[in-house]
Parts: sequence; C-alpha cells; structure tokens
Amino acid sequence: MSVAQRPLQAVTAKLGYEVERFEAEARFAEGLCELHPDQAAAWRPLIARARELVDRAVAGGSVSTVESAVREAEGVMAPMGAAAKGYTLHCVGHAHIDMNWMWSWPETVAVTNDSFLTVLRLMEEYPEFRFSQSQASVYAILERHNPSLLKRIAQRVREGRWEVTASHWVEGDKNIAGGESLTRHLLYTRRYMERLFGLKPEDVSIDWSPDTFGHAITMPTYLVRGGVKYLYLHRPGVHTPSKPDAFWWQAPGGSRILVRNDMKYGYNQAIVPGLADNLMGFAKEFGAKDFISVYGVGDHGGGPTRRDIVRGLDMATWPIFPTVLFSTARAFYEKLAQMGDKLPTVTTELNTEFTGCYTTQSLVKKVCRFGETRLLDAESASALAWASSGFAYPTDAFVEGWRDILFSHFHDILPGSGVHDTRTYTHGLYQKTVASTSQIEAQALRLLASRVDTSFAGYPEDAEVPPSSVGSSLGAGAGFLTVDGGLCQGDQSTGDGPRPYLFYNPTARERREVLELTLWQGFTPGRPLHERAYVAKFADGTTQPAQVTGSGDFWGHSFVKLAVPATVPALGYTVGVVDEVEQAPETEGGARQIGLTHHCSYAPIERGMEGLENEFLRLEVDPNTGGIRSLVHKATGKVLVSDAPLLEYAVERPHGMTAWAIDHTGPTEYPSVTRLGRKGDGPHTAALEVGASIHESDFTVTYELRAGDPRLHVHIAGTWFQRGTPQTGVPVLTYALPTCLEDAQARYEVPFGAIDRDLNQGEELPALTWAQVSGKLDGQPAGCLLLNDTKHGYSLKGSTLRLTLIRSGYDPDNLPEIGNHEIHLALLPFAGELPVAQAARAGLDLNHAIRVVSTDVHSGALPSKLSGFTLSPDNVVLTTLKKAEEGDALTLRVYETAGKDTEATLTLNPALLGAVTAAEEVDLMERPLPTSTAPADGNTVTVKVPAYGIASVKVGVSR
Repeated sequence: MSVAQRPLQAVTAKLGYEVERFEAEARFAEGLCELHPDQAAAWRPLIARARELVDRAVAGGSVSTVESAVREAEGVMAPMGAAAKGYTLHCVGHAHIDMNWMWSWPETVAVTNDSFLTVLRLMEEYPEFRFSQSQASVYAILERHNPSLLKRIAQRVREGRWEVTASHWVEGDKNIAGGESLTRHLLYTRRYMERLFGLKPEDVSIDWSPDTFGHAITMPTYLVRGGVKYLYLHRPGVHTPSKPDAFWWQAPGGSRILVRNDMKYGYNQAIVPGLADNLMGFAKEFGAKDFISVYGVGDHGGGPTRRDIVRGLDMATWPIFPTVLFSTARAFYEKLAQMGDKLPTVTTELNTEFTGCYTTQSLVKKVCRFGETRLLDAESASALAWASSGFAYPTDAFVEGWRDILFSHFHDILPGSGVHDTRTYTHGLYQKTVASTSQIEAQALRLLASRVDTSFAGYPEDAEVPPSSVGSSLGAGAGFLTVDGGLCQGDQSTGDGPRPYLFYNPTARERREVLELTLWQGFTPGRPLHERAYVAKFADGTTQPAQVTGSGDFWGHSFVKLAVPATVPALGYTVGVVDEVEQAPETEGGARQIGLTHHCSYAPIERGMEGLENEFLRLEVDPNTGGIRSLVHKATGKVLVSDAPLLEYAVERPHGMTAWAIDHTGPTEYPSVTRLGRKGDGPHTAALEVGASIHESDFTVTYELRAGDPRLHVHIAGTWFQRGTPQTGVPVLTYALPTCLEDAQARYEVPFGAIDRDLNQGEELPALTWAQVSGKLDGQPAGCLLLNDTKHGYSLKGSTLRLTLIRSGYDPDNLPEIGNHEIHLALLPFAGELPVAQAARAGLDLNHAIRVVSTDVHSGALPSKLSGFTLSPDNVVLTTLKKAEEGDALTLRVYETAGKDTEATLTLNPALLGAVTAAEEVDLMERPLPTSTAPADGNTVTVKVPAYGIASVKVGVSR
C-alpha cells in the first residue's frame, strides 16, 4: 500500500466503524423493545429518529458529519441506556489447546508456552483483561518446561485475573473412557490445582468440555460428587432431541448440573459488535440478562488478541449497548444459576456426535482400556499387599501412571481423530505406564505369595542327581507375557518338584474359572513337557487334571501351557499346586469337541461337522464359512444365534473427515476360510481355530468353550493390511451376531451404568465393555451379551447386534490400522431378564483376568485360600479398591444399577485388609462428606448408595 493510500483507508475505516457502532446499538435497542414491551411505545420513535439522523449523515458521505450524527443519535436513544446496561456480555478469554491433535507433542508444548506468554503480556498492558484456562495438563507442561512462566501465572491466579477452569486433566472423551478413569480426572486434577495454586474444588466448579464429542447420560452423577456444578459444552449430540442453549442436565439418579450449550456460536469467537445479537437471542429465549461469549483464537492455541481487548474496551463505552465485561466463566454461571427452574431440564444423553470416533485408531482404544485396567488391578493388589504384608504402596507411581492415561483421554486422542504422531506418543505413554504397573503388581503379589502357606504342596524330594540333570526352570520365562503390561509368568519356584501358583482375583465376587498356567523346564533329559501328565491340587484336598493346551520355547527354556479350573474368592486368592503324575485322572463333563473323530488318528472326517459343547452351550460351526451355524442355550434348549458370518468386511464410500464420520457402505464381503482345526478336547477347554483371509489381510478366529463357563469366547488375531484412500473409501471389519430374537432391543454399558437406546437401523453407538441384545425367543424373554476387551462401536439392526473391530480411515492419519490386531470377545446368552449389575460384572470379569503368580513351597502366616472382601446386595458394583491418598486407610467406590436407594454392606477381612478403625463417606477427592452414611461395625461398613448413584468410602485400617 502506498503512503498516499493510507489516509483514504483510515477515512474508510473510520466511516465503517461509526456505521457499525450505530447499527449494533440500534439493533440492540430494537431488541430491548421486544424484551420490554411496556416501554416499546416510548422507545420505538427514539430509534426511528436516531436512524433518520444517521441515514441522512451517511448519505452526505462526510466522516465528521457521520461521527457527529452517531453521537447525536446515541443522545436521542439515551432514555434506553439504563435498560441496555442492565444486560451483561461476559467476555471470557480462553485458548483452546488441542493436545497433540494435528501435530506432535513438541508442538503442543510450544503452543502452550507461547499462548500463555501472550496472555501474560496482554495482562500487563490491559489491567481490565481476564483469562480462563482449562486442562491440568497444560499447567503440567509449564511446570516441566517453563516453571518461571508458571510462577507468573500463579500470581495472576491470586489476583483473580487468571481463572483456572481445569477440573479434569484434559478436555477428554465422555463416552468411551471408563467410569473410574473419569473419577481420577477429578481426583488428580483437584489435588494438582491445590498444590500449584491453592485452589479448592469449590474454586473450580466447572467441567470445561467445549469440543468433547458427546456426553454419556451418567455424567452428572460423577461430576456432582466431584464438586462440579457447571458444564460448558459445544457438542450436545444429534441423535437425541435438540438441546436448548442453557439447561439443567439431570442424570437417571437425580444428580444435575447447569449446562451452557454453545453450539450456535462456538468457543473460538472474537469480540465484535455482533455478540450483542447473540445476547439478545439468549435473553429472548430465557429472559436472562447475562450471556457468555468465549473468545480467543483456538484449537492451535493463541488465545485472545490485542484486537479483541481493544474492541471490548471500546464497546464497553457505547451508551446504547450491553455492559461489556472482561469476565470469568464462574461469574456468568453464578448469574445463570439464579434463574433456577426457569431453565428447562434435560434428562437424555447428549449423544451421538462423530460416531466414527468410537472405532477409529483401535490401538489408542486398546491402550486406554488396558491402561485403566492395569492401573486398577495393580492398585488393588498393592492395597492388599500394603495392608497385609507391609508393601510400600507406590502412590507417586500410580499418580504418574494415571496422569499419562488420563492425558490420552483427550477428545482428539482417545477418539482417534489425530495424526500419526498422536498415536505414537499415546502408545509411548501407555508403555511407560504399564511397565510400571506390571512391576508394581508383580512385586505386590509375589510378596503376598511369600506370606501364604503353600506347604501343603509337599516339599520336593532331595534326590541324588548328576549335575547334568539338575532342574533349570528357576528364573525361566523372564518377562514372559509382559508385552502389554501383563503379569510376568516367569518361574519363581525352586525349579523342581511341585509348582505352587497364587491365583489372585481383582474383582469383588468369587469366580470359578479355567485358568492358564505356564510350567517351565530347561534343557534337561526326559520326555518333552507336553507329553507328560499333570494334576492341580488345592489345600482342601481336591485334585483336578491339568489339561495341556500348548507348548513352546522361550529364550533358552521350554514351557507347557496348562488349563486348570479354580475357585478364587472375591478380592482374594487361592493357591493351586501343579505336579507331574504318571497318568492324569479322568473327569466327567466339561468342555469338549462334538465333531466326529476318525478311528485313524491321522485321518480327518470327510466334510464333517465341527462344534463345541459344555454344560451351558452347544456350538456348531459352519465348515464352509467358519461362522456360527447355531448356538444353543441349553438352559432353554433354544437356538439363540444362527447363520452368523465369521467376520464381515465392507467399504464405506469415500468421504471427508473419515476419522470422525461414518458413511454408507458398499456390499458386504466375507473372508475365505483357509483352514479349520481343533485345539484341545477338554476336559477344561476346547477350541476351534478358523483361518481366514480377506483381500490382503489374514486372521485367525478361535471359538472356545470352558468348563463351568457360560460364555462362548471368541478370539480374533491377525494382520490387517487394508488401507483407506479418498479414491477407494474406508475398509471396515465387523463382528456380527445375528440372533433369533423377536422385538430385539439393545442396552449399552456407559460409565457407572447402562442405557437402553431405541436406535435400530444400524446406527453406530458408544459402549464400554458390553452391549446387550434382548427380546423374545419363542415367546419367552431372552438375550445375549456381547463382551469385548478393547472395542466401543456397537450397532443394532433388526435382531443383529454388530461390533466394529477395525476401521481404516485416511484422515488425518492415513495409515491408522495397518498392523497386528488381537481382540477378545465373549458371548453370554441368558434367559429371562439380565440385571445390569450382572452384565457389569461380566464386563469386569472379561477385562480383569484372574492373575497367576508362580511361587515356591514354603510355610506362611496367611492361609492358602482367603477372601479379602464381600459386598452386598447384588445391585451394587465395586469399581475400585485402593490405598487412600492420605493416611492409613483404604478407599472403596461402588455404584448402584437397579434404580433404587440401597444400603450397601462392605465387609473387609482383617487378615488381608487390616482391622477397620474408622469409616467415613467421602467425595471423589476423598474428602469427608458433611454427613456420612458409612458407619463401621467391627470390620463391616455400610453406606447408603442413591439410586443409579455413586458412593465412596474411606476406611481406616490398622495393619
């Protein structure tokens, strides 16, 4: 631009400013007439006269004339000024920082640092300016990378100019993060904010979730118990009725929070005169005189600009305009809350939105699920070992692990809508976390095992053997099966004689299951391990044959896999001892193959049928397709599932936002069966392996039945090579469960509960560890649970329940799925109605396996079988057992599933969990409630759990 052009531009800008100013004031004045009809007759002529003055001046084209006319017009409308200033525009500055969305971790760190540096400079320049910032993780970034900047922020917090809106570690997903994980967001964020800034939970009473992709119906339940009263959001869902701009959101149990739904305007606004129009619309809808506008450059940070502040300061001087206030979120919500029941109440879930995010980037889903379960299991094992055996409970390590997993809940990480670097960083955090939990859990359970009496196994004979025949299994299997943070299955015995194992149950009910053990031996003479016979013995004198299910070699040591049934008490343990015998005893019943067997062991039956059976189920597999030909629920004698495909493959047509959005698919294809083989024939487990290929991808689907287990286990493992492109579309792999049910309906697990949804046209819907299809089978109620260990995207169409396994979108990550996949599912048929608590426990069982720890033969102070805990009644489910954050105490949390106020009874075994010295009901931050409903009577604690609610108890113990 030439120097000569600058005066012209300045004149034009000045003219535009004056016209914009007057138009904004005149529109607002006209709106005031609608809001104040009793004054409208007096005010409308003033507005008309003002418009006439300005129109005449604008027609003349003189800047000075227009400026004078606008001031004169404002004087004409001056009688409306007091009414105008009675309305307040709360301008809340914010920097929306997406954690690792379209960029790497170093860029997230830089964005955070630079955004806050800008904000602090603006605060120095403009004393009126205030700023609000969410997400504890951004403050942790500064603590690690720029502590001097954090000190400056702390000073502004003390001054009241920097509002902390961080009640959660990140602005995270609220559909597919587990319920207990959500409570840890509040626990660890609250404690961190108090340490950094001295802020109590009551000082940060908002859940700031503008860009979260939908919200489960149970969210108010946990938020209220974590000191949250307000929710700011932008995405209230599209599959449920449209939501008002402000409302009370009430969960099924009655807990409610105040919501500002900013869907119309968004959370990255600029301060412009048009904000008054937004305020006016809000005022007309609710009669409110206060309105929030969240401004600041966002997504990639940045935050408020100098232009925003200068414009806001200027607009605040306009006489016929609302009060423009550099404000805080809390100030606005406190005004909004005064409207009370004048605001509507919403009782539905705020879903669904961006349904592709329930399935995109399955590795991220896996690490978040596994991270949560590994942390919870390690916590409970450590709590038992701390209370019973003096284990040093690693609080700091757990806090660090939880922070890393909670970070991965961010609404562009867990939903899978990030770039390649997003996924790799998340996977790295997960590996760091589960390396820690694996070691913590191993140390805790090995210490516990060292104090348990295993002497009933009988000490190995001290036989004279030559040096070449000394057993070498001690130390075998170092690191075996710990790749995903599992508990190491290395040998901790003496290397010879009977092999004791401690079985630990991390859930709150007794379980009888078929467990897999690993028995080791080095390179010593004798028959291979898999050709030998074994039994499992228990302290009560019972003996079971141990079924050989596999064998192999691992870094210089050979091993055999054994299946052993065992009953393990709730949050307790039992000891089983494996010993070698000449011939294992026979047992009746159990799991078995039902296909024919040729009298020549090396010969197959021509085109024979294949199937499995146990006392609960009879499965027939179609040898041509590999799918379920029929699944009979033996309690009813009815076929529940028939003609199910092995897997389904389809391709969504090309479309944008493939990580977020699902489009229509082309025709369904089915894999080609490349092999079908039997794996084990009981008595404890029997399985069929189906090899399959689809285009360039190969999978093995294994059907397994276990003795005493009402579930059909379906294990899916293979390598996926299908790539989505803008030219070809999005390849999708699905598991389909076509049932024989009439009037099929679906129920889905959500955090701390379940929801029935009436969508039945194949809509993708979120769930946690299970979904249920139920209906009528020959006129009688029946159904089936479909359980999973890593998936979230379910759908129901007719009577077929589906679960999306893999979905290869191509933006923003163009290769999100190529690689190895391992998925574990289970089908649990039922007759009649299935209580939600029973379904929840089935999900817990699948995701929290009974732990197996090798030990040696020794005497000990603890008996060979012990339950640590009992819980009643059945409608209450335990979500956590951990050492309290402070003091010699345990924290336990339960939730209610049947919709009735319940008094839960929790009984702690002093031998494992210590003698109860006190009990008090606490909130999610482990602070005592003003009125506790949790008295202790000996080692029994009772607590009142509201319908569909949560209750947390802190139990003091002496060890």
